[in-house]
Parts: sequence; structure tokens; C-alpha cells
Amino acid sequence: MHSKSFHCNSIQELEAVLANLKQPDLIQFYANTDIAQTRVWVDLLTHYCPNACRIGMSSEKQIYQGQPKQEGVTLICSYFDHVKLIHNYTCIHPDKAEDASQKLFAPILEHKGEAIPAAIVLADDLSITSPSLFSKVGMSKTKFCGGLSGLFKSEKTWVLYQDQLLQQHAVMVALESDKLYVDNDAFVDSIDIGKKMRITAIKGNVLQQIDHLPAQQVFNRYLGNGSSTDIKVMNLFALKYKTSHREVHSVPLNFTDNGGILMSEPLPIGAQVKFVYFHPWPSIQGTLDKLNQLYRQPPESLFVFNCISRDQGEVLNDNSKLTLLSQVKELNGTFCFGEFFSSEASTKSLQHALTYIGLSETSAESRHQNGCIKTQEIDNSLASIFNLMNNVFKDLSQEKDALTHLAKHTDSDSRDWLYDSQTGLMNRFALLSRLQSSEESDHKAHLTLFRIRNFRLINEQYGYDVADDLLAQLSLYLKNRMGDTFLSLDFSCYRVSANEVAVLLQTDMPPRKVNKFMGRLSEDVENNPFFTTSQATDEINLSLSVGIASIFGSTGKLLCKKEHLLIKANEARRHAHETNHLTFWNGDLDQVDKQKDNLNWIVKIKQALDEDNVYPYIQPYFDAKTGRCVGGEALIRAEIDGKVIGPASFLDLIKQTQLYPKITIKVLETCGQLLKTDPTSHLALNLSVMDFKHYNTLKALRQFFRENDVKGRIILEITESESIQDYQWISSIVSEFREAGALLAIDDFGSGYSNLEKLIELQPDVLKLDGSIIRTIDVDPKLQILVRHINSLAHSLGIKTQAEFVHNQAVQDILVDMGVNYLQGFHLSEPINIDAWNKFNTEPHPSFDKYE
Repeated sequence: MHSKSFHCNSIQELEAVLANLKQPDLIQFYANTDIAQTRVWVDLLTHYCPNACRIGMSSEKQIYQGQPKQEGVTLICSYFDHVKLIHNYTCIHPDKAEDASQKLFAPILEHKGEAIPAAIVLADDLSITSPSLFSKVGMSKTKFCGGLSGLFKSEKTWVLYQDQLLQQHAVMVALESDKLYVDNDAFVDSIDIGKKMRITAIKGNVLQQIDHLPAQQVFNRYLGNGSSTDIKVMNLFALKYKTSHREVHSVPLNFTDNGGILMSEPLPIGAQVKFVYFHPWPSIQGTLDKLNQLYRQPPESLFVFNCISRDQGEVLNDNSKLTLLSQVKELNGTFCFGEFFSSEASTKSLQHALTYIGLSETSAESRHQNGCIKTQEIDNSLASIFNLMNNVFKDLSQEKDALTHLAKHTDSDSRDWLYDSQTGLMNRFALLSRLQSSEESDHKAHLTLFRIRNFRLINEQYGYDVADDLLAQLSLYLKNRMGDTFLSLDFSCYRVSANEVAVLLQTDMPPRKVNKFMGRLSEDVENNPFFTTSQATDEINLSLSVGIASIFGSTGKLLCKKEHLLIKANEARRHAHETNHLTFWNGDLDQVDKQKDNLNWIVKIKQALDEDNVYPYIQPYFDAKTGRCVGGEALIRAEIDGKVIGPASFLDLIKQTQLYPKITIKVLETCGQLLKTDPTSHLALNLSVMDFKHYNTLKALRQFFRENDVKGRIILEITESESIQDYQWISSIVSEFREAGALLAIDDFGSGYSNLEKLIELQPDVLKLDGSIIRTIDVDPKLQILVRHINSLAHSLGIKTQAEFVHNQAVQDILVDMGVNYLQGFHLSEPINIDAWNKFNTEPHPSFDKYE
């Protein structure tokens, strides 16, 4: 794919561009004009590009080849090789945002099985709550980008869909492809500062009073110690207003009469706000790390959506985000009044953010290039100061929230005992106290337990101080990652043991998404280098085992109580460690239920044995030439709660107990009675290698052969899928019983990976072809070839063949045609009880009549 951009200052310029333009697949159109002025431009687009998908919106400024443009229009034309465009639009209303979500994203919701890696969304309603707008695609893997339209000098904002200019609407174009690679990120350079204040008077976007004082007076008090503050300085300090649905950064734009301030966003009366400081330095180093990675694998097209408030405070120099991004790829896009961005947690509308999305139809490896982003010299000391301020404010906010929850659990004025003295983190007691508290948002709680597996080695090599410092570094890394502004996660960190950090998370994210997010975070921790404090050159990689616990599962099922989250997180972590997984979630911890079920089965099978309710059913098998029943296979059954249960429900479990040999002996007893009752009976016994190794079972087998006139009437079936290891030992055992008159069959042949040469050395009389290679032989030509070759090989060695799972006439016809000796399956007869077996018809089966 590729994209071309054009900036035109007149309708004549646009017509000249369109007249020579190859028809694009997608057109993005951005302009600083009202609806009436825009109509002429759009009509021209429709005339020259009627087959293109055309979307756009009004914007105070556009971004053309990395440079802000206020006048004219910007056109971005994209061409794809392997992408199908799916587009839609709908009316939106703040009170019916979820309805709009259902309608707008209906094409994506209908393509559940298809790959839709990216979508562009443009909306014309500043009051829209983006979590509600994206509510129907919350679990989607699609990465959304785009933003909200806006003009300072006109209320006649719009969005474009094809040839329609719409107000209070949203438009969407989804990119469907399994060959589209997407990179996206967001940069929000802000620090929360100061106490909470309340909006007490506002008219439209004009803020009049904060805490009953003139707005200008409040800004001057905090920013100029009472002296008058320049509006350019005020541009760097927004007021942050946060609800459960939306976070708004309202930026001062200009002074008004009577001490008021014109703000970029309206704020509701009574809203609690805080100062937010905008500055590029806090994130410049992190930005470079991300952009250098993007630079080395540049996308084929790069679109940017930048907040209009950043235009007020960000100077376009060599280190501005726009300039840095422009080094990666030609940069085109627009300024917005809110930027849509999909993080690992959710999709939402950000404030004062720069977001980008990179699209490519070729793999990252094929786009690789060497080099890095070029910047002016960075003042690391200034960046460190801002980072210090940011982390201190985050720590204070988290600790204040945690201590609020703990206040009612202690009468002590001192809180020192709630902290770990070595790392400064809150401790295990603080976590347990919070888990025992009752809150309205309890159902949103998730606890993740990070354990450093190589902590002991670090202790031994570097000492306890270094190990403790690494734990503190881990907690800081987790705080920084989870504290990203665009994630908006409510979390707190605790040291719960010498080598464990716990993160308590309160979020509306679905549990599976929390699990996935924490999994990625854990992988990033293991890939991130940490350093010792004594020698900065000593790089250490942490090895983790991580347990994640949620109160509710994905289906709403209660998994555990809030006060048990730490216990369940620890159980999940232990399971991750034991199974060599990095992470494990308590929603997948069904071991306790399985253990209860297992115990119940053991009790029920023992009771059935005691009550003589364990017995064999017999499944007849037939001669493929005559169609007559020539024998039956003894299959174990248990009567439990009045129902006859097959072995699939309990046999694997029972094999681990002393009940298994008792069941085998029970089957032997019944088969012995059948042989004596009917001297013409031929029976097959299923035996495992375990049967031959168990003393009592082997003793019972020997007694069975001594007491019964076998003489070729018993076939011992040994399961091939159990992967026989000691062929010499099993051969000697089998030889003993063959001398006593038994025949040997290899059961389930084709289901395992046993040594064919060794199997043949056992010289079986019958090779039973497993159902896995018979089941679909009527529709799979390759399986027909395989079975035909196995059958021919067996016959060439003097071994007869028997096919299991003959479930329809077509399968039977193919096997008869191949010359397989014996057939067995539900099409011919289901397993039957002993009474029915004694009366079983010896005449040819009706399904063989057609072969006469």
C-alpha cells in the first residue's frame, strides 16, 4: 500500500490535483471551513473520485507532510493491494451512545471471523463519551484511530461520509485484511499537579469561577504567586475533569471580561478539577525509544491525529513530536478536539494527546532499515526533574487512596507499619486490609502477583541490598507502564514478600482482557534489562512467575471473594511456576473442581464395584466376507445412579487407583463365565501395559487361562496408543499367554507413534485400525491411501486387520472393497449387555446383503 497527500488553498488547485489523480481506494479530507463552504469541495471530490471511500471532518488545523496548515484543505489518498474497505455512518447522541456504537460498528461485529486490524473513526459531537461509543467493540482486536471534529470560530462543524456532510454523526471505515500490519501509539505529555478544585460558575466555554473565585485570579495565584500570568503560560496548564466515562483536559485559550477564561472544552458546574501541566520533556526519552523502533521498521503509510490544545503549547522544533515522527515517514493527518486511541486496556478519546497509526501490507522484516531518529541535545536533568515530579504525584495519589481505605481499620496516627522500609512500597498488611474493606467497585478488582524466580541467585551473587533494589525497580517499572495517561488505570502496588510485588487493579476491563494485558506486561518485564545499583554495567533480566486473580470470570461467574484475591493469585502463580508458564489466571484454575469430581467418581466406582454394578458390555465384530458375527469385544461399563456409564467418564482416573485392577479382574470373571456357557464364543479383552505390570492382575490372568478352555477363543488387545516402551519384556509376557491359547491384537493402530518394526516383532494375529483413521475415510482420499497401504502391509506379513468406528454404509463399502478382514462399529452393532449377547443373531448382517 501507499498514500499520497495534497494541500490545496483554492478550488482550482484541488480540481487540478483531482483531474490527474489515479482513483484512490480511500480519501481522507480535512478542512477549516463550515458546511456551506465545504460543499463545493466535496462535490468536486464526488465528481472525480466516485468509487473511492471518502471520509473527513472539519478541523481547526490539518497536518500536511509534517507541517500544521490552517487555511485550505488537506487530502490524503491511500491505495491498497490486499485490503477491503468496510464503511458506515450513524447519528450520535450523548444519551444514546451505545445505540450509536451498535449501528456504527455493525459491519465489524458481523465480521467476527475476519481480520479487521484497523479502523478510522471520525465524530462530530464534542459531548460524546467515547467509552460508550466504542462499547460494542470493547473486546475487538481492531485498533481504532481518528478523533472529534471542531472549529473555534464556527458551530457548524461536520463529518464527511461519501457525498454527505453530516452534523452530530460518526463515520467509520474498517480495513479488512489478514495481510495488514498495524503500529499505533499515543503521547500525552502531562503531569497532574495540586489539589482538587470545584467549578462554581461557567457559561458555555467561558470559565467564570473556581471555588467561588474569578478564574483568572485562581490561575494567577497558582502560576504567578498572585501576579498576572501570560496566556501562553496558561496554555501549558489545563484543568483536568474525570468521570467514569471520560477524561477531559480543558485548556485556557484566552482571557475574557470580568476575570473569566475561554477554555477549549466546557466543564460542568460542580465538577472537581485539577491542574495538568503539559510539557514535552517528561516523555521525550520514552518517545525516542518507541520512535526509533518505528524508524527501523517504517510503515508504508503514517496518519496522525493531534490534539488542538497541543498547537497552543508545543513549539514546532527539532524535538517536537510532529518533527520526530516526520523522520519515520511522510506524516499526514489532522488536529482534533479529542483523539481516539486503542490501548491494551480499551479504546477511548484522549485529551492533549498526539496519536498515530502506521499501516503496511508487507512484513516488518521486509521494511527493516538501519539508523535512528535525529534530535537536538536533550537536557536529561530537566527530564529527570519532570519524571521525579510525575512519579511523586502518582505515589502520593495512590497512597492517599490506599490509606483512605485503611483509615477505618486502625486507630493509630502513625502509618509507618503499613510500608516496607526497604522499597517504600505499601506492605502485605496494607494489601490485606484493603482487600477486607467493602467498596461499591469490588466487582472490578483484580490482583496480579509478580514473583521473581531468580531472586535467590541475585541475592547470592549481588547481595540483599541489590536484590531489594531490583524489586523496587520492578515496582517502578510496573507503575510507569500502568500509569500511562491513556490507560487511565486505577491501581496500587504492594510488596507482599521478599521477592513478590502485588498490583491491585480496579477496572471495567473484562477479565480476559486484564489477563491478556498482564500477560503482555509480564513478557515486557522479562525482556526489559534491569541494572544493579553498585555497577550500572551489570545488566540483569528478571525471570517471573505471575498469578492473576479476578473476583468474577468472563461469564460473570463468581470465582472468589475480594478478601481471597491474594490466596487465589498465589494459587494461580504456583500453577504458572509448576507448569512453566509465565502467567496463569484463577479463572482457569479448575483443579479444585476437578479434584472434587475425581473424588466423587472414585467413591461412585468403588460403590458400584461393591454392589456388583461394574460389568462388561460386548460389542460384536463381523467377518467382512460373510457378514456374520465372529466375536465380541468386552468393554467395561458401570451402573451409577441408575445409568449405565461408559469408560470415557472414569477409566483414566481409575487407572491411578487400586480400583483399576479390581475392575480388570471383574471383567475376566464375567468373560470366563461366558466362555463356559457358550463353547463357541470368541471374546476380545482390552488390556493395557499396566495390567501386565500389576501383580494381582497378572495373577488373575494366569488363573483365567488355567481355568478356561481358551484355544484361540480369547484375543488379548494391547493398546498401541500407550506407546509400548519395553518390547522385550512385553513380548515374553505375551508369549506366555499365546502358548496358553490366546491370540494377540494391537489395538488403536494409527493413533500413536510406536515403533512399527518393534510392533511387528510382537507378531500380532490382528491389527485393529484406530477410529481416527477410519472415521472420515469416506470423504478423505488421503486416508483411503493410508489405510489401503496399512492393510496390504499387514496381509503381506500374515496379520489380519480389523477396522473400528464403522459408522455408516459408505465407510463399510470402502473397507470391504479394500479387503479388511473384520469390521466393528455402531453401523453394525452398538455394545450390548450380556443377555443380548447370549441371544445375538448369528445370521449375516443385513448391510452385507448388497455384496451377494
